[in-house]
Amino acid sequence: MSLKRFLFTFIISLVILPSTNAFSQNSIERIKKDVYVLASDSLMGRSAGTIYGNKASQYIYSRFIENGLKPIYQIIREGTTQKNIYCVIEGSDSILKNEFIILGAHYDHLGYRIKGNDTIIYNGADDNASGTSLILELGRKINENKEKFKRSIVLIAFDSEETGLNGSAYFANSQEKYNDIIISHNTKLMMSLDMVGFLKTSKELKIVGVGLIDNYSQYFKNSFLNNKYKVKFKAFDKSIFTGSDHDSFLKKNIPSFYVSTGLKSPYHKPEDDAQLIDYEGINDICNFFYESLLNFANAEQIKPSGKNPKVKKTIPSNYCGLELAIGNNQHYYTEGRMTGKTDFAYGVGFFGKFELSNFFAIKAGVNYNYLGAKRYESEVKYHSASIPILLSLKANTPDNGYEFSVSIGGFYSYIFDSRANINGVEHKDYLNKNVWGVQTEFEIRLRRFFYGYQFQRSLSNILTDPISNGKTNQITNTFKIGYVF
Repeated sequence: MSLKRFLFTFIISLVILPSTNAFSQNSIERIKKDVYVLASDSLMGRSAGTIYGNKASQYIYSRFIENGLKPIYQIIREGTTQKNIYCVIEGSDSILKNEFIILGAHYDHLGYRIKGNDTIIYNGADDNASGTSLILELGRKINENKEKFKRSIVLIAFDSEETGLNGSAYFANSQEKYNDIIISHNTKLMMSLDMVGFLKTSKELKIVGVGLIDNYSQYFKNSFLNNKYKVKFKAFDKSIFTGSDHDSFLKKNIPSFYVSTGLKSPYHKPEDDAQLIDYEGINDICNFFYESLLNFANAEQIKPSGKNPKVKKTIPSNYCGLELAIGNNQHYYTEGRMTGKTDFAYGVGFFGKFELSNFFAIKAGVNYNYLGAKRYESEVKYHSASIPILLSLKANTPDNGYEFSVSIGGFYSYIFDSRANINGVEHKDYLNKNVWGVQTEFEIRLRRFFYGYQFQRSLSNILTDPISNGKTNQITNTFKIGYVF
């Protein structure tokens, strides 16, 4: 390289590098300011529906305007201050602009409590002032380069997440429109940014739920996080103890995932304060997702994988299933000559339930039973196959996810092996092979699993020798569990 060319390159570097650093520093300072304001003691923990939550919403609204956007309030509960704040950055493609990518973060937190003479404030810097600040900075950066994004980007600060994902659920189920197009009906992807302020501590960024997107890795191939950190992708969130605003969109079968640096902060504790947040880390995450969002926004299509653990398959009104039963069995000697004692009862069966109307159904099946019965000098064990036919009175939810039923009817049993031990002597075929009687059941079904109680009483005599012992009835009580196909 010539000396003249070297000097020219050196001078250009002196000019460019400071301006680049200044831009990065300004981004970090903006993020830091937003977190410090939202997590300040003056906002008293931003509890949903309070004047402090309302002040937080007003701040977010004003920051959207400062970033050149046009925010809209969405009241999620009439008569309260609970509201979402959202804005739309219209895509540059005449067709793809009618499809939306949603970036969401909740801004509410737990509020405060009084303990003696002290006021304990839950400032929620990481949960989720960090995610809200990231939404604001991403929105600014996208809006400055909006001509590069073919799809429209929706930025939402959700309220009432801590009270049960109420803000996101309201938006996901709303008829909110942009250019006469219902946003929720035309959303191709939703991303929830929840607790992103501890990248330096966790040393990894978690992106959970990408399994809902077909070939998801293609959208992140040109996106790089600082070399000190790794990006951990997880197909689905199977934990029952976690949840974020993306869940509301998953239930609408919209591909959605959440982004977090994990539970490294003082989660839901008063110590979750602004001075603990890694602001450079939030800025790194912002740059990472800016590049990824470009890929999502400009892809020919965002194709769902077809897998969604949050969408439950509808249980049909007519269904089959398997059941297991355990309980006790006894022989009741109606003429009082002997006293029957309880013994074991085990069973396994296959059944079908067929709806007659909204309130009635027929249940029929085939069961194998292994039963025992005792009296003072003998013990009986026998195997049988039975066919119950029952009329059920039922109550269930519209999607048939839950059901309660009471059933009554009859059963027929064929006893194919019975043996009695009487004073040490074994007697085969001790019982009648054909037995019939009445049967009642109570069942509760939760999705595909059900639990119940069953009572049987034979009306026919179960003994082959009624003259010696008098008429004898079988009485069986069992508890059941089962699974519906």
